[in-house]
Amino acid sequence: MKTRALAIGLAFVASLWISEARADQAPQTPQTPKEQAVAKLVEGGWFPLLLACIVAFLMLTWRSGWQLLEQERAKLRQREDEFIEWVVKTPPVRLPGAAAIFTAATTGIPLCLTHHLRHNRVLHERVLFIASVSVDAPRVEAAERFKLVPVGAGITRVLFHFGFMETPDVMEGLRLACREPELRGIDPETMTYYFRRVMVIPSGKASGMAVWRKSLFATMHLNANLPAAYFGVPAAQVVEVGLEVEI
Repeated sequence: MKTRALAIGLAFVASLWISEARADQAPQTPQTPKEQAVAKLVEGGWFPLLLACIVAFLMLTWRSGWQLLEQERAKLRQREDEFIEWVVKTPPVRLPGAAAIFTAATTGIPLCLTHHLRHNRVLHERVLFIASVSVDAPRVEAAERFKLVPVGAGITRVLFHFGFMETPDVMEGLRLACREPELRGIDPETMTYYFRRVMVIPSGKASGMAVWRKSLFATMHLNANLPAAYFGVPAAQVVEVGLEVEI
């Protein structure tokens, strides 16, 4: 049985070899470069082109959707002076210890904090607004790693600078920043880290993208990597605050 199967296989291979040899010996009319390109495209060259178009479309959808999302978040973001005045006039319960709130913006109050404070009416005694800023240099020296900006009411903004070849290790940068006199007494290993979890609601509110592309962006955004893992924050110290933003 094995011998018969082997013989059939050899006969099939031989027939293929003979047919290819005859095809090579057959006279062929010369083709122009344009005809050769069209033949390659029809015979399978269309697949990498289609794949490249799909990847480019997804990347453009992500960029446009992220710009629309940031525009809507900027409209909802409270100004620092308004927030401090609100906290002074209606002081919330201040919890002992420190908390860090990650934000993508370098100005204004994070939506995560205003949403949390409006519903829970509690605020830590010391709060850090942490933002990661990418610079054009490949690497950033340790002396230029962070910048402290006082906001008021026990709140300090910490701007971390990372080069485009560096992995943003915020925890290591925070350990360096807590050695400064302004942040003395804050332990990065015991503080609470707040992250936002944005649920994108596609609608016709913001112009610039079709609703079906907004739905695609919402799906991509939902499946994006969690920022806590990206910045190296221990999972046991992370608190996520859910937000819904309509675009």
